[in-house]
Amino acid sequence: MAGRDPRALFPPDLARLEVVEQQLHALLVEVRTLIAEARRDQRLAETEHRPVPEVEWRIQYGIGAVRRPVMVHTGDCSTAMARSRPATREQAVQALAQGVEACPICRADSALGMLEA
Repeated sequence: MAGRDPRALFPPDLARLEVVEQQLHALLVEVRTLIAEARRDQRLAETEHRPVPEVEWRIQYGIGAVRRPVMVHTGDCSTAMARSRPATREQAVQALAQGVEACPICRADSALGMLEA
């Protein structure tokens, strides 16, 4: 195409040029839609492959308006799901130090090195 006049690709009259413009605009809208969908799909794929952070500790809360901590669990304890939230090691240690019970199944106090002698 080197040396050719780009105007030779288009019709010479206004009416047909406007039709070409409309078609190009419609094509541009479609391309932008496809790009947006591809970006969305890429973001979804990236979030699916992100590892879920492992919860090491959970604190179980009581029922009622106050919802005080009632038990400390390890993150993989099967009894910790109801009314529990993820906790840091420091939060778990603090809860045990304040008298919150350790789970008798997973023995979070033992895992935290806080067994009473």
